[in-house]
This record gives sequence, C-alpha cells and structure tokens, in this order.
Amino acid sequence: MQSNILSILTIVSATTLVSGAIQNNSTAFQYSQQEQGDSYHDKMMMKPGSYAFGTIASLQNDKNGNPTWIVSGLYKGSVSIHNETEHGAATGSLPNATLNAKFSMVMTNGSAMHEHSIYDFTLTDMSVPNSSTAVYNGTATITMKQGPVTDVPMSIRAMDNNAISVWIDPTKIQNHFGNTPIFGTIEKLIEVVK
Repeated sequence: MQSNILSILTIVSATTLVSGAIQNNSTAFQYSQQEQGDSYHDKMMMKPGSYAFGTIASLQNDKNGNPTWIVSGLYKGSVSIHNETEHGAATGSLPNATLNAKFSMVMTNGSAMHEHSIYDFTLTDMSVPNSSTAVYNGTATITMKQGPVTDVPMSIRAMDNNAISVWIDPTKIQNHFGNTPIFGTIEKLIEVVK
C-alpha cells in the first residue's frame, strides 16, 4: 500500500525534478569539476520520493455531455516521502507534492485553440481507496484567459501506475473544462529511496 502511494506521488512531481536535473546536467559540462563545486551536486540530488511525468490526452464534454474539446499536453509531478524544513525537522504528516502541467485545448472542429498551465499545487489530503489507485487532493493555480486563478481545488488520481485523471473544481473556473476529468498517461515513474 505504501509502495502504491509512492508510485502515485511520483506521478505528481517527478517531471519537475527530472527535467531540472537534465537541464542542470547539460549546464554542468560547460564548467570544470572544481568550478562546479558543491552547489552543482546539491541541485542534482533528488530527495527520496516518487517522480513522474507523462502526457495529457483527453476529450472534455460540454454541459450536455457531448465531446467538445480536445486537450493535449505534458505534466510532471512529485511526492517527496520526507516532508522536512531546511533544518531537517518534520513539518507535518503529508508529504510534499507538486504538479506542473501545460496543455493546449482546441474544439473538436479545430477552432478556438488556446493553452493552460497548472502550477503551485498544494497537497491537502491523500488516500488509497484500493490497491491500484491513489488520490491526491489539493489546490493549484490555473492560467485562464483573464489571468491566473489561484487556490483552485483539484483531485488527482493515479491508476495502476499507468493513467492519471485530474478533476478541477468547475465552480472556480466557470466550468471551463466541462463535466469530466482531464486524463493522461504515466510515461515515466522514478522512485528515489535515498
């Protein structure tokens, strides 16, 4: 059960750390070993936890239940097993979790193409309703046409380490994503134990 939680948490935050590590790695080759120093190695270290990234590929329905929007993009997420401050003291019972996503929406007739981002995810609750599903509830910021909307409630489900769904509270964003969750696949899942 704890392994399943770690896997799900990995989905939520892995992409951010992995892509950052890749970017830092390419920068590291520009400097000699002495010039890189400890700060470079500190940036390359991933904390114990789960890290995941994947694709978003979903159809969103209109208010009548008809598929109206195609949603496509990328996400990355993580769940750190240890929730610690800079000085190593535990800050609570929930792990640190992140979700960053960027995706395009276009109507099924090809019109009205636009983009959205999700970031600043804050985990408020998590559960494992069965052996293959983990649920992460929290709030995040979502970019909309009129600007970023903060503290939007959302629920992220990781299913069998292969699929995710992101339900976004429609009342905070004028039902912009319709009446169905946004679905995606888990392409990479990385577990860091120490």
